[in-house]
Amino acid sequence: MNDLSPPDPSPLAEDSPLAARLRGIFGSLTKSEAVIAQWLVLNEATLGLETGASIASKTGVSEITVSRFMKRAGYKGLQGLKEDLQAALVHAHVSPSDRYFRLLDGEIGAILKRDADAVLALAHEVEKPAWPQAIDTIAAADEVFVTGFQTIRGIAEDFARRLAIVRGSVRFMSPHDSGLVEWIPSCRRSEEACCLVMIDMAPYAREALPIVQTARRLGIRVVVVTDELNTWAGAETPFVFHVATKVDAFLESTGPMTTLMNVMIHEVAGRSPEKSRKRIKDWPPIMRGLGLY
Repeated sequence: MNDLSPPDPSPLAEDSPLAARLRGIFGSLTKSEAVIAQWLVLNEATLGLETGASIASKTGVSEITVSRFMKRAGYKGLQGLKEDLQAALVHAHVSPSDRYFRLLDGEIGAILKRDADAVLALAHEVEKPAWPQAIDTIAAADEVFVTGFQTIRGIAEDFARRLAIVRGSVRFMSPHDSGLVEWIPSCRRSEEACCLVMIDMAPYAREALPIVQTARRLGIRVVVVTDELNTWAGAETPFVFHVATKVDAFLESTGPMTTLMNVMIHEVAGRSPEKSRKRIKDWPPIMRGLGLY
């Protein structure tokens, strides 16, 4: 959870009218109201697309709490907030899109635009005939292994943990640590179907290809998420999805790759939505004793 300690109530020079108003009342807000206020300020450019229900869902509060907050902030509901935002833009003689693009001027803006373009280009990947087949493979597998190397390992571990929320039997695999002991054939589970999801990008890990080839030899189906320069994966599996990583930043961007992994989790959950919802419902009681939240 973000730090919700009240900021300096004095308006900042770059504050929009909405930010200035909410900054003025921030110190008197409840925890839930502070979350709503912060979310509104951070997402001001797209509030015209939101509803009370969508704001409640995205901030983790009830729709009634959103409605009460609007009144407390001095607006006649969400529609009143939208009207005030539109009036402020008209007064400043700037359209919402113009205001958005002004924020993207300069080198950082150019990087953000290229990163956004890379995310939008993912549509081409999920439209491939192989995409639904790959999702079906991950969803139907009795056990899913996930691996990634060096700087990409973090993305792979995050994907494995999040995928495990919506389906069972997901394991992050570190070949250097385990020596692929996870793949020793099991007499008790000899008929189970397994799947490997490999995440890799340049400079490609030396062990990536041998691991994929070993998986195939053992009858494990393989899904590879990689960058646009990878040429070896397509010869090993039909389930290869490329992500643009070159956005002229100092290092390659991993944002679009993370986005694709999130879409993949969403799609897998959608194959068995009731089971996924039940897992999410059953999870909190299990970890409640840890006192983490």
